[in-house]
Amino acid sequence: MKLVIPPVRFSAKQQPRLGRSKRMSQHRGLLTPEERARIMQLQDLLIDRFVEHREATAVGQEERVATLEAEIDSLLREKDEIEKWAVVGSA
Repeated sequence: MKLVIPPVRFSAKQQPRLGRSKRMSQHRGLLTPEERARIMQLQDLLIDRFVEHREATAVGQEERVATLEAEIDSLLREKDEIEKWAVVGSA
């Protein structure tokens, strides 16, 4: 079975929810170039892991799903730590 991801469309009245990414952009200027590069790397890795997670879930690979969830949690923790220190450092 092939995984199909439908395109996301927004009407003129409907805006995407920015939520956390908007908050992150407010602190982006406070990050060092190395921290910004690491955040971008972590975001790329997270995208890859979420895609792999969706695929593993679709074919019932429970062990792989659990491994990917642990990796995702670890990547999110690292990203949060970098963002937290950027905010603390600006206070």
